[in-house]
Amino acid sequence: MLFFSSNEQIDMPKTSGIPKSILADINKLKTRLTTLEKNHSSLIKDFKSTIKSHSEMLKKQQSTIAQQETTIAQLGKKSVKKEKRKPSEYNLFLKGKMTQGMSMIDAVKAWKEKDSSTSSTSSSTRQTGQDWQSPTQQY
Repeated sequence: MLFFSSNEQIDMPKTSGIPKSILADINKLKTRLTTLEKNHSSLIKDFKSTIKSHSEMLKKQQSTIAQQETTIAQLGKKSVKKEKRKPSEYNLFLKGKMTQGMSMIDAVKAWKEKDSSTSSTSSSTRQTGQDWQSPTQQY
């Protein structure tokens, strides 16, 4: 047998088609790419929902701030003063006597004397201070 015989055929690499190892690498990269695309789309959805919730919270905060500003503005306005009640005749009498230098006790006594002198002339009957305080009074 000769070293180079014509009977034996030497296998030469095939020139047609892509090698299986490269096809396997391409398929692995394709699956990896689809996984990354899915993850990317889910991240985008999460990001959009986060932005939406943040914008809703921002709107709520803005409305709360607006309400607080109106409340502050209302509190800042001067309130309308109420009309003072007219003082009673009794209070005017006491004030007048006290401005003349009389003590409060003496002014009250003077009012009682004034009141008793006007009630004696009128037909109405008035009880003295001790009468209405006595527990033995019968109705």
